Amino acid sequence: MKEERIHNIKDSGFKTPDHYFESLDNQIFERLNEKEIISGSKTPGFTVPNDYFNSVETKILEELKTTTKKPVITLKSRNTFYYIAGIAASFVLLFSLVFNKDRISFENIDTALIENYLYYEEYTNDDFASLFKTSDISETDFIDINISEETLNQYFENIEPEDLIFE
Repeated sequence: MKEERIHNIKDSGFKTPDHYFESLDNQIFERLNEKEIISGSKTPGFTVPNDYFNSVETKILEELKTTTKKPVITLKSRNTFYYIAGIAASFVLLFSLVFNKDRISFENIDTALIENYLYYEEYTNDDFASLFKTSDISETDFIDINISEETLNQYFENIEPEDLIFE
């Protein structure tokens, strides 16, 4: 079928016999009222030996009684090892936290160590700027700062001129 003729189709393609839906209810009720339910099957198809249900229980119990006991080999459980190891590790952690005399604080950390860490991690200025809140920084914090000429000269000597160009 060509695509240009699809919109011209008036018929769905499905056909039903004449007066099918008018007589469908009557046909269903007639089949329900018939006396003969299934005429095709005369036997159920499954057969059971005589006295099967009377004797099956005793046969099963006899089979259970005649089973021989096999030796049971117990495997050593590793759970006790894990419990003891967990308890020992928690005691070691507890003693290391409680009795640690070398507490780490900002006074113990060297400034050069922090600078080297930040240098090798390659943080950008935007990363540092995101750490500060604008409410924490004000213009008055920078008004009273005196920077010597020697510090400025040293800064400008170490920086590349391309870094000073702002886009």
